[in-house]
Amino acid sequence: MLLESILTVIIINTIGFVWGYTQQSDKATDLFYSISFASLTGVLWFQGANSWMHHLLLLMIMSWSIRLGSYLFKRIHAMNKDDRFDKLRQNFIRFAGFWLLQASSVLILSIPIIIIYQTPNIILTPIHVLGLLIWLFGFIIETIADQQKFTFRQNPTNNGQFIQSGLWQYVQHPNYTGEILCWIGIFICATPSLQKWEWLAIISPLWIIFLLVFVSGIPLLQKAAQKKYGHLESYQNYQKNTSLLVPFLY
Repeated sequence: MLLESILTVIIINTIGFVWGYTQQSDKATDLFYSISFASLTGVLWFQGANSWMHHLLLLMIMSWSIRLGSYLFKRIHAMNKDDRFDKLRQNFIRFAGFWLLQASSVLILSIPIIIIYQTPNIILTPIHVLGLLIWLFGFIIETIADQQKFTFRQNPTNNGQFIQSGLWQYVQHPNYTGEILCWIGIFICATPSLQKWEWLAIISPLWIIFLLVFVSGIPLLQKAAQKKYGHLESYQNYQKNTSLLVPFLY
């Protein structure tokens, strides 16, 4: 089951890398990311689903993958290109390094998913319900935040402005808050199945927090936003007075 999961992710991301490099395009990069999770979970479900938790997890991952993949696909076609890849596309090694990081991230984040499907006949407990509710809360937050920002950017009157309405008035990156909650929820769903070394699965939510807070999420967005809006007093006040992810905490 573990081998099939790894091979599925490697094959999908290899195809994505080859397509992206030969076409010099990043229009399908995020789509391959979502497809990786959906395919991995689908393979695991077909091989070992025999409880309600297995079926619910499939529904969760498929809903998340379709929602995120379709949104990012729509967004990149509206933007035409992703500026993050401007220095990567023509460099074979650096571009391959990105895809290696993406494939590795999918596998790290999927550790709780793999463990859940390796556990037969799971009986739903309050811990599972808690995890499901946290995941659902995160999914709703992320969906609303992404839609609010997309709608804001599509309005020509907002050119040269940054979003500070809706969920964005409470934190600077509510979509990331929702994303982190989704993976925390999935990890909590896995905890009743964890034994001994399997508790290392906590690396899944810690990894998404690390990526979004320190690597490919907030740092890149903050740098780009500072370049675009740093001269605006309203943006300076927004940066100073608005939490990054959790209201009044961080």
